[in-house]
Amino acid sequence: MTYKRLLSRALPSVATILLVVTTLAGLSGCASTAKYNVSECPTWEGLESIQVNPAGARDRHLRVQAAFRVCPPVEGLAEIERKRIELRHEIISLLSSQSVQQLQDPLRAENLCQQLLVLVNEKVLKKSEVTEVFITEMHLQ
Repeated sequence: MTYKRLLSRALPSVATILLVVTTLAGLSGCASTAKYNVSECPTWEGLESIQVNPAGARDRHLRVQAAFRVCPPVEGLAEIERKRIELRHEIISLLSSQSVQQLQDPLRAENLCQQLLVLVNEKVLKKSEVTEVFITEMHLQ
């Protein structure tokens, strides 16, 4: 039997094996997580007011308080509560890097909400996620 003929007979077998392996891999994955409605996720309000000096403005003070909608409901609340010190540290770093000019922007609250959302999901939470941020206090003196 020639090499070409042997190869042509072997290829359908390899394709069949790949199809079977791919199908089995898709069926035997990790158990799916419980489904939940994002609108039913609770809002965590455990972060006390944070006061920092904006970047380059030692004579000015920014005070911010925020709340976070966390999913999945039970696991999300547990994780954000457990990591509240890390969360506070990261938020202080973010806020103190903001310039007075950035904090006087008409869209400052919306911008800060988006920055906090990304920060919490990328740097703090690992098993849950924040789906919405609410600024409950924001005062620049």
